[in-house]
Amino acid sequence: MSSPTDVFANMPAYGTCGLTLLDGDAHEIARLEALRSLNIWDAPSTPELDRITALVAEAFAMPTVLVSFVGREAQRFVSSVGIDVGGTEREASICSVAIEQREVFVVEDLSRDTRFMHNRLVCRHPGFRFYAGVPLVTSSGHAVGTLCALDVVPRRFDEAARQRLASFAALVLDQIALRQMVGRRDPVTGLLNRQQFYVDMAAIAARGFAGHRQLAMVDVMDLPIAHQLAQAVGLGPVEAVIRQVALRLGDIVRPHAELYHVAVARFAFLVPPLDAVGVADLLESVSSEVGRPVLAEGVPLQPSCHGGLVTFDEAGTPDALRRALAATQDAIDGRSTWCTYDMAKDARMRRQYRLAADASTGLQRGEFHLVYQPRVDMQSGKFSGGEALVRWRHPLLGDVLPGEFIPIMARTSTMRALTDWVIEQACRQLAVWLASGLDLTLSVNVTAADFVDGGLPGRILACCMRHGVEPSRLEVEITEGEWLEGSEAVCDQLALLRTAGVRIAIDDFGVGYSNFSYLYTLPFDTLKLDQSLIHGFLHNHRQLAMLRGIVRLCGQLDLDVVAEGVETNEEHTGLLALGCARAQGYFYAMPLSPAAFADAAYAHVALTR
Repeated sequence: MSSPTDVFANMPAYGTCGLTLLDGDAHEIARLEALRSLNIWDAPSTPELDRITALVAEAFAMPTVLVSFVGREAQRFVSSVGIDVGGTEREASICSVAIEQREVFVVEDLSRDTRFMHNRLVCRHPGFRFYAGVPLVTSSGHAVGTLCALDVVPRRFDEAARQRLASFAALVLDQIALRQMVGRRDPVTGLLNRQQFYVDMAAIAARGFAGHRQLAMVDVMDLPIAHQLAQAVGLGPVEAVIRQVALRLGDIVRPHAELYHVAVARFAFLVPPLDAVGVADLLESVSSEVGRPVLAEGVPLQPSCHGGLVTFDEAGTPDALRRALAATQDAIDGRSTWCTYDMAKDARMRRQYRLAADASTGLQRGEFHLVYQPRVDMQSGKFSGGEALVRWRHPLLGDVLPGEFIPIMARTSTMRALTDWVIEQACRQLAVWLASGLDLTLSVNVTAADFVDGGLPGRILACCMRHGVEPSRLEVEITEGEWLEGSEAVCDQLALLRTAGVRIAIDDFGVGYSNFSYLYTLPFDTLKLDQSLIHGFLHNHRQLAMLRGIVRLCGQLDLDVVAEGVETNEEHTGLLALGCARAQGYFYAMPLSPAAFADAAYAHVALTR
């Protein structure tokens, strides 16, 4: 005896392109968009629907039951009883007619209906003779498929049977909605989460809107405090605080708009179309409610309230949440209650991310190069050495200065690779200069990130050995900062380098985190005075007194002093009078290419005999 599956023998595969959107009927395009939003077309299995199709088959004694979705060119069976194929082309789809109905669609004998008597599913033997299908209509009003029952013999289907089948179809829709909601609500607050926010925003963009909308984001808890609380009493009280604040927010926001829980302690909502005063009042209400104390394990806590507000048009809808996040972070950083989105600041942040992402590839592609800042003996004017400075010629952003990209790269794993590359190139160039008769030392800069693995001394000394450079010809510059305080690992590595002959310099002394204890606790040879101490010192008696004291103290400690950023003859003369022996800056020379540095050095430094 033939089975229902035989009806589909040798049928073309339904494919995976049934949801492709092309120009055409606007309603059909909207219907396909609604179908695509269900994320069910390519579902590998739907056990929750399989249980319903099995019940329908048993309830009506039907050999074939399908949950079928109709795409642009194909229909897809996401659940079925009685067949083992995944779908058909749309031309053979009886369901494509059923979805055009708004009630149960029944054909008691397909072979007698002019719409289907020539359908290949009906004509072949055995072919389907009976069909009953209920359109599956989404909340947006689009019929995307059917729950249908088929038989290879004609059948009667009374009103009671139609109502029962419609009830089963409602169960199918409920299961599809439940399937969508799984992973769409936050388990702590029960609010719609970020995934649902994106779905809803995509729907808003698809419908289109004129003018502008506003999105607000609210951060309600300082994460370090949340972590401390979780460590002390567990995650439960933290979640209780977030839940309490969410309820307060909901009381204010939900009469006007949907409230979404988009991150651990962050919520978002679309600002209703109010005038400026109305928006200000709404945001003030939000901050007031969020800021009220809450109890966590009997401890009263003061929730924080920092929010971001972004205005966007239809084209900006996909990026609205990211921009609101940027504005919220601005509010946190500035300790403000609300901040509006700053496009220029966001552009800078995105540029920083671009640089961080491109650095590793840029290093591999040879986008980085070194220039050399001469260091001069202030008495003779001769070159005593130089500082290797890295530059980046980005293929799209152009020349990027180290003051921009070094702090960014120092937070990434690329920093060590860049430092190793700089040391390698500097040692190679230094070897060339020494071989040509120049007598000088060369400085390279390292960062806190370079000391993390403890291998920096070994890499530097190995590089010197590879290029035949005496370690005493190399100087390592470190920038002062809190990272040096009490760091035995860093001090041990500096001591290893210094013992091997490498000179150690503290760079940019006098700006930021200046600590005179470095002068007697760290193993170093040279103190480089930041240009902020140099500029204008002759016209500021306190600055002059400080410089005089530092130079004198370094002399007593047998430390070399290098003045950075010297730009005028007046500064040069004044520093020389204070006893400063070496300097660098634009007054002497700008950073130079290797060839230009060598030419200048030959003009100022006696050749080694």
